Amino acid sequence: MKHPLHPFVLAEKAAHLSRKLPLRFLPAVAIILSLARSLATPYAFAMDQNVIPVASAPNPEAWPDDSLTIAYLGHASLLMNYFGVRVLSDPSFFKRVGLSFDSVFTIGPQRRTPAPLAPSRLGHVDVLLVTHAHMDHLDIPSLKALPKDIVVIACEKCSRLIAPLGFTDIRELRWGEATEIQGLKVRAMGAAHWGKRWPPYGATYGFNSYVLEKNGHRMLLACDSANTELFAGLAADPPEVAAFSIGAYDPWIWNHANPEQVWKMFQETGAKYLVPIHWGTFKLSNEPMMEPIARLVAAAGDQSDRIVVREIGATWTLPAAVPMRAVAR
Repeated sequence: MKHPLHPFVLAEKAAHLSRKLPLRFLPAVAIILSLARSLATPYAFAMDQNVIPVASAPNPEAWPDDSLTIAYLGHASLLMNYFGVRVLSDPSFFKRVGLSFDSVFTIGPQRRTPAPLAPSRLGHVDVLLVTHAHMDHLDIPSLKALPKDIVVIACEKCSRLIAPLGFTDIRELRWGEATEIQGLKVRAMGAAHWGKRWPPYGATYGFNSYVLEKNGHRMLLACDSANTELFAGLAADPPEVAAFSIGAYDPWIWNHANPEQVWKMFQETGAKYLVPIHWGTFKLSNEPMMEPIARLVAAAGDQSDRIVVREIGATWTLPAAVPMRAVAR
């Protein structure tokens, strides 16, 4: 019999409760669950030994400017050199994510792996991508630790959270809208997710996936998403690389796809390479820490070599090839 404070038990109770409550109470349930998990962390560590080791510390200073290089920093955070433009997504550098009190301490899930890079080791960052306002993606302490001259690209209404931190160039994109930084085109598209953040006030924010392109090379950075055919629309002009969230599906399957669904969505995009994210860092759901990546590799079968960046801290560079998309002249 599991301890009543075991995260699996808490998640089951929260899922049962959430089905009986109006939608406006769901963010409060999530915060209460995070707080309870924080208090239960020592027990949870004793019960779940599936802690993911960090492969290595990436070395961004050595990355070339004539290719696409990607490092997985844990959870939903990627650091990229996108043909000379340095890009960071949804950073989370510190011990916990959740409800932060002036960045002094945070109530919420604790990292099961250390961050491969501290903010001071990132090197210069040109662009910060924020997919949505959930506390494990828009982490206020992590954003505070970044230089404020970075161009921030975020979903609708997120500037109200980001602007007070001192960033001077914040560009909110709705689905279908695009912007450009140093030749890197960024277009927002949708996902099957949600955008509530509580507190304050249970406000609703947008949620974005992003299609990035430079020098004819395209990449999809998918927002957290349930199973959807939305990404299949990219196949007419496919990306070479697609990053999908693969964890937090048990019991949150209505807004997070499981690994088999992710493999299907990835194939539907027409992309060559899959970068799996949102796994192995925080205990946010019932599935064991190693299960998402193991199930994804199994789902890929004899095509599993298309799954790249399989470890936290791992770095991968797009093989040299003719762009899948013609470069405008």
